[in-house]
Amino acid sequence: MRKFDGKDPVNWILQMEKYFDLHGVPLLQKVCIASNYLEQNQFLWYKGLCSRKPLVTWSIFSEEMIAHYEDTKSNTFFSQLINLKQKGSMAEHIEDFQKLNIRVNGIQEKKMVDVFIGTLKDNIQHEVRLWEPNSFEMEFKLKRKVERRNESDHIL
Repeated sequence: MRKFDGKDPVNWILQMEKYFDLHGVPLLQKVCIASNYLEQNQFLWYKGLCSRKPLVTWSIFSEEMIAHYEDTKSNTFFSQLINLKQKGSMAEHIEDFQKLNIRVNGIQEKKMVDVFIGTLKDNIQHEVRLWEPNSFEMEFKLKRKVERRNESDHIL
């Protein structure tokens, strides 16, 4: 488990939660264990949090960390998501999309699938829409197939 250095708190929290699940860490021990995975400046932030709150639960710790360290820029996560455009490989794009998608709440999966299709390269976007995928799993599978076929067409 890497130490938190102040960058990308959402992904660090998700990694910590996987670590907790893997090791069966009880809820009451999560903050204590996570605090051992903070770099020096972030540990000082944590000590400040403890001085302001009589009880720091994992939920409070996570929310406060995101509020303090998340770089929201001037856009909301949803606007960043809908303005995302595929530049590199399919795997890189799915990763970029998912980093933003986990920060957006309250959108039905079918609508989020439409948003994802809209972020694809134009030549892939059209073909994927023809198949009318209704879940991310189906969409990711279709996108991989279309991308592989397009790559093999360029080789020939």
